[in-house]
Amino acid sequence: MATQSYRERMKAARAEARAKREAEKAEWLRAIELRCEIRRLAREAVVTCIRANGDKISLYTPAQISAWADTFICKWLIAKAKANIAERNSQVMSNAEVRG
Repeated sequence: MATQSYRERMKAARAEARAKREAEKAEWLRAIELRCEIRRLAREAVVTCIRANGDKISLYTPAQISAWADTFICKWLIAKAKANIAERNSQVMSNAEVRG
């Protein structure tokens, strides 16, 4: 095999760097999505508890609800969030296959 030209080597290096950047960005976005889903589920649980007690949501400040929601975060909630994300992603993939 002949040695690659400078241009080909630089093109390959740029492609490798781009793939690495895109992989890091995708991982970063997945982590953000997981955090947001966990917080959403926790806040949803808090709102359900408030309503179950017969109180109105408007009696609580958003900061109080968020602080209470932070105490709800545990391993099973994280697992539930991951399952929700996986289900949502599988639905998106199946919709893409139907359209494509």
